[in-house]
Amino acid sequence: MRQPGWAIVIDSSVLIAMALGRSSYALVAAVKRHRLLVTDIAAAESQKRIELGLKAPEHVPDLRAAVALMNMIPAADLPTEHAKAVLRDAVASRNGSVADAHILACAWTFDADIWSSDRDFAGTGVASWSTANLMRALEQT
Repeated sequence: MRQPGWAIVIDSSVLIAMALGRSSYALVAAVKRHRLLVTDIAAAESQKRIELGLKAPEHVPDLRAAVALMNMIPAADLPTEHAKAVLRDAVASRNGSVADAHILACAWTFDADIWSSDRDFAGTGVASWSTANLMRALEQT
């Protein structure tokens, strides 16, 4: 199995799982060996989903603690226009959604992989990892 690259961009679905305690072991394992990146949009979106969607504001401190272990990347500094075009035509989704263009642009900018539970990044030229597959790869090193 291929090993993850030196840096990994974290998607909001994974951030939410971390805040809820579902991926804390994976976070600890990944942060020991890789530089974890998160966009300000992903962090804000995760907090909004936890507070309003899940109605679980008590988990916001856990989200903030997880994000504190990562490098925050301002999405405004990322070249998202090309990422939007690529996501629009991505094999896995083909639904035209460009909401995660900041994640893809961050991965391209830092030559990083993506950690996500979504399949929207398939066919974009960036390695993307589910939590289970990332843990399996980390256990092999």
